Amino acid sequence: MKDDMNVVLHKLSEFADYSMWRRGTPGMVLGITDRGKTLFTAAKGFSDIASGRPLSTDSLFQIGSVSKSFTCIALLQLAEQGVLDIHKPVREYLPWLSIRSRYSEITLHHLMTHSAGIVIGLDATPVGWTEAMDLNDTEATCEPGTYFHYSNSGYKVLGLVLETVTGKAYGTIIREGILEGAGMRSSEPVITNDIRGRHAVAHQPMHDDRPFRRGSALYPAPWFESGTADGTICAPVEDMLAYIRVLMKGGEGPWGRIMSAESFRLMITPYITPDDELHSGGYGYGLNIESIDGHTYIGHQGGMVGYYTSMLMDTDSGIGAMVMVNGPGDPEEVARFAMEAIRRSSDGKPLPDVPSKEDAYKTPKATEYRGTFAGPHGRLDAFERNGMLRILTDGHEMALEPREHDSFLVDGPGFDLFLLEFEKVDGKIDRVHHGERTYVRNAPGCPGEASPDEQLVRYEGHFRSHNPWLTNFRVVRRRDGLRYVHRHGASEQLVPVGENSFRIGSDERSPERITFDGIINGVATSATVAGGGRFGRTFTP
Repeated sequence: MKDDMNVVLHKLSEFADYSMWRRGTPGMVLGITDRGKTLFTAAKGFSDIASGRPLSTDSLFQIGSVSKSFTCIALLQLAEQGVLDIHKPVREYLPWLSIRSRYSEITLHHLMTHSAGIVIGLDATPVGWTEAMDLNDTEATCEPGTYFHYSNSGYKVLGLVLETVTGKAYGTIIREGILEGAGMRSSEPVITNDIRGRHAVAHQPMHDDRPFRRGSALYPAPWFESGTADGTICAPVEDMLAYIRVLMKGGEGPWGRIMSAESFRLMITPYITPDDELHSGGYGYGLNIESIDGHTYIGHQGGMVGYYTSMLMDTDSGIGAMVMVNGPGDPEEVARFAMEAIRRSSDGKPLPDVPSKEDAYKTPKATEYRGTFAGPHGRLDAFERNGMLRILTDGHEMALEPREHDSFLVDGPGFDLFLLEFEKVDGKIDRVHHGERTYVRNAPGCPGEASPDEQLVRYEGHFRSHNPWLTNFRVVRRRDGLRYVHRHGASEQLVPVGENSFRIGSDERSPERITFDGIINGVATSATVAGGGRFGRTFTP
């Protein structure tokens, strides 16, 4: 490297501190490795906020969906042995699985690449069998192999296939086939109560029904046991760096091959291109594959209840990064900053800048959002100052902090429950929404009133369950119909598909469905989301 590695690591540490401040992260561990050895590890912040216990690099983290690549390795190992064929229909291994479909049979390959056209799943229970059985009440909505739609339920099914053909528990398969060969001696393949004390404490916001704000109170997240193939591996950062080295050496572990070179080639072949804005480039078997400045990057993100992780590596330069947090945070942005800093250093280019706290409020092309918007709830003036977007409404001037998809967190009273969403019409900002409120640009009168279809009123409300993965959501009514509002504030269109039933999202290929029932006095008292999960109308707004 042209720059001293210490300079690069210092810059990385600064960016990690910035990310933790911006996202309100309680604790973070991060590590860098090359193909031969660990170059750097660090722990920042707290393992447990309540006790003030500092985080350690030895702490276990639930790595979530980063586990999916382990599941795919196990399947490819069995394919090498002739035990199974990843291109055979799933029902040849699980005859009881009967997902409704007008299309071709779903194969293991389709599940491994999230291209089966099935629901994401809700983890209504921590047990793979019930999640898989719930799929029998859903429908595949496109030809397998043609549409990327992320499915944890699909990976749970893959775990059941592994257990069925081997006669072993998923945890045993992963420990014997991968963890031991990779030298991951401190890792655990499944989540059990016995290992809870070795973990960094997971944290969640006290208010689980609104966008998270920096400085808001955090509390320990719920704990549960689980051993499913979509994401239950627990590991310290050093063990994850050992796993990255296996991948960067094409499947070779410290004491021999874990998978063949051909299986590894299959694993990092991009079979389908995601368009969900979360998974970059192409998707192989449990891994994202993308090209950045002529370099091939592979990796994956993971999310659990109170844990978030990112694994990223440059297979050309042989450098990899692992970042894990135990609460709100964005480990992916830290991993990408690490890879960019190292790549720039190697190329003799200036290192990337660390943003200032003021930069967190700056909005690219902020002038596009400027204007006066009006509706039945009043008037809203949006304006730009020093690259930062602000609004004036009811005599209050408030700063806007950018989130995703033209949405913003409003720093002010009366805007707690929802993000402020700007909507484009013909490529230009024309409307602003906050929950059920709509403001229209330069509009006389009150054009932002909700849809006159009174039948939709029955579905409006706040719905809850005991599921720690999806504790609640809201349904609001706007001029163009209903919106499903996720607990973190983002919203999606609800499109009618049947009596009291709606597709979640505007994409016609999406299999996600919600059905309202328990209609009493013209109001839906409960709702069921496809893939398992019943929610009741709660008393809070």
